[in-house]
Parts: sequence; structure tokens; C-alpha cells
Amino acid sequence: MLYIVTGQPAVGKTTWATRQAANLRACLIDIDDVFEPVIKAGLTLSGMNADDRESAAYKQAFREPVYEAMFAAARANLTHVPVVLCAPFTRELTNPEWTQQLKHRFECDIIVYWLHAPAAQLKKQMERRGNPRDREKLENWEHYQKYFSAEKPRCEYIPIDMGEKKNGS
Repeated sequence: MLYIVTGQPAVGKTTWATRQAANLRACLIDIDDVFEPVIKAGLTLSGMNADDRESAAYKQAFREPVYEAMFAAARANLTHVPVVLCAPFTRELTNPEWTQQLKHRFECDIIVYWLHAPAAQLKKQMERRGNPRDREKLENWEHYQKYFSAEKPRCEYIPIDMGEKKNGS
């Protein structure tokens, strides 16, 4: 079984996915925990800002290889244990066929969780965590929020409301 935890940065994906993986006795593959050192090294070697996660150059160089590495790690573990993948998957969520494509690709059941919260709460949580990667997002908050359309995902998913009143996030 493959579980995919998605949502905007600072919504609480890692915390939620960690609990989910523990409850399921599943392998957790979190984009930040696993790939952050490699991404920082690559950005530094290429002369780019090590905290860049928004530029077209970053997305062109790293997005697909990192996501494909996550999928490869998932495949390697799925024969032994359930797997929880944790990443934004922003582009993938716009594909109405994504969940079905994953079922075909991995030949197993897939559950996509989409974590969401109000933009004001996300901004507060992002400010509170103080991650240097978030600086550009916070400086250009309105533009950044346009990247994450207010639309719900177009693929099959289970919504998880991370709003403060419901989850104490």
C-alpha cells in the first residue's frame, strides 16, 4: 500500500506523515528529510543559493530527479512494507488521472491525502518554523499563494483539514 501525503509547505505534512507511518508501521520517505542534503550540495556546486526552492532553474534541475528518486525508494520498499511519501506534489495534484496512474505504475493500492489550511495559518506556521528556504515565499506571499491555486486537487484524494480549530496545528 502506498500512501501519499501532499499539501503546501508549512501545512504540517511531515508531522502528519510521521504519525501515519508510525501507526501503519510503514516506511516514511519525506522529501525534506531524505533529499535536503543532496539538493543543498547540488545548488552550492552549481553556484545557486542553497535555499532556493522557487526558481525555474531549481525546478528544472531538481524537481523531477528528486520526485523520481522518491518513487524509486518507494518501489524498493513496497515489496516489504507499506510506504508513506511526503512532498507537495503540486503539479501532480492537477492531473485528474494521477492516482490511477500511480496504481498502474506501482501495482498496489494508493491513497492520496491532501492536507490544507487557511493561507493566514500557513503563513504563521511558515514564519514560526524559521526555515531559510521560506524567506522568498514569505517576502512574496501573494505571488507564492497564486502558485498554489485555491482549487482542490483534481485527482482522487482524501482531504485533511489542518485548520487550527480542528487540529490544534
